[in-house]
Amino acid sequence: MHTLMLLALWLLFASFVWAIPPQIQHYFGGLYSLRSDFIQRVYDRHSHVVQISSGRMLIQKPSGKFRCDYWTPSKQIIIADGDRLWAYDVALAQVTVRKLDKALNLASPMVLLSGNIPIEEAFIIGKAYEKDGLTWYKLEPKQQRVEFSSLRVAFNNELLFSLEIEDESGQHTFIDFQKLELNPAIDPSLLKFIPPPGVDVVGDSS
Repeated sequence: MHTLMLLALWLLFASFVWAIPPQIQHYFGGLYSLRSDFIQRVYDRHSHVVQISSGRMLIQKPSGKFRCDYWTPSKQIIIADGDRLWAYDVALAQVTVRKLDKALNLASPMVLLSGNIPIEEAFIIGKAYEKDGLTWYKLEPKQQRVEFSSLRVAFNNELLFSLEIEDESGQHTFIDFQKLELNPAIDPSLLKFIPPPGVDVVGDSS
């Protein structure tokens, strides 16, 4: 579940946006870094709650680097350092590491969030519509073999407010942003990962 959210975020902030709806163009075209707390809610196809989690994310573009610290329901740290994706489960004292290009593909929302891939290369972008006092845009991935079928982006006036990710099984993931900061200075050391002493490291860390 956490990986799907990260895929969505990575794609979404990657873009230098051209010939797309002005609000998305203005927002993501001028976005170079982001810091935000978040609440993530996952629902199954019958709208039953599967999981609720919370944490904080840092994103730096166009380097493709990001960090997500999950606080609840269990403490996890996920870092993309531009080369590898590290996932540290604190309770299990285990780190899983994969090459970033194998862990995340072009039609991954985290590619859009933190890289330099133009949004129109990855998504078909629908017209804006109003719902619950928010302005929404639906983005459908152009690649056929991806982890999700659609991504919806919501704005409250000019501020990014929420993401909704739907996968092929009908499961929905909602990410609501809180205390969001645009273009903050981010300490580069926070986007690097060194496994703590004594933890098990699984995967390609060489």
